[in-house]
Amino acid sequence: MGIIALSLLRSPEYNSAAEVVLETRATELARIDSLSAEAAKPKRYRFNPNFLSSYNAYLWGLSDSALTALEEFRAKNLWLRSAADFQRVTGVSDSLLGAMAPYFKFPAWTQQAKKVSSFNKNIIKKDLNKASAAALDSVYGIGPVLAGRILGFKERYGNFGDSLQLRLIYGLKPKTRAELLKHFYIVETAVEPQLYFNEVSASDLATLPGINFEMAKELVIFRRLRGRVSEPTELLKLDGVTADWLAGIAVYLQFD
Repeated sequence: MGIIALSLLRSPEYNSAAEVVLETRATELARIDSLSAEAAKPKRYRFNPNFLSSYNAYLWGLSDSALTALEEFRAKNLWLRSAADFQRVTGVSDSLLGAMAPYFKFPAWTQQAKKVSSFNKNIIKKDLNKASAAALDSVYGIGPVLAGRILGFKERYGNFGDSLQLRLIYGLKPKTRAELLKHFYIVETAVEPQLYFNEVSASDLATLPGINFEMAKELVIFRRLRGRVSEPTELLKLDGVTADWLAGIAVYLQFD
């Protein structure tokens, strides 16, 4: 029996099977360790930054000086009304603010106060193409989500050259656009690319903001059925095309 057992231990088949068992066991242990580490992480909940506790500040990695500045600010009976206020008072970095801002939960009355106060102060307009997420978030009606979409649009399609481009940003409603343009200006420049609508392909149309490939194909089919399109307003005959969207997309297109 000892000889048989020794032979089995020396056989390639046995060694290979043993290696598989060990690798499987190691993989399972690594997965368990990973799950344990994930479970050990503190869960994040939305909170009012006006009442940021020292423990919560520690979990977020906020410095003692930043927390002290916030406590001194609140001791004066002053209130944070936006992520921009939080950064201005605490001096946190853009990266830390970007991580924390989605969890901020400001009371409704602070947002109303921000809306009223915007009519009573002198607003110094800034270049939208140089705006930070915090600066955008300070505008009434624009939270972290819309601020991210505005910056994402600029990153993907280049600097804004026409205010009509704002109509192509999902969720940015007319009143919010108007409020945004009270705080920021856009230096008018040539918008790129410029596509000749009566010759452009569906794949090229789909590279423009607000146009997916299915919509691009519908636009090309519409053009072919009509022979050519002389005015952008002709596209209003297509289902789903609105005047607001058309005004925005028309800055990228040339017609006869």
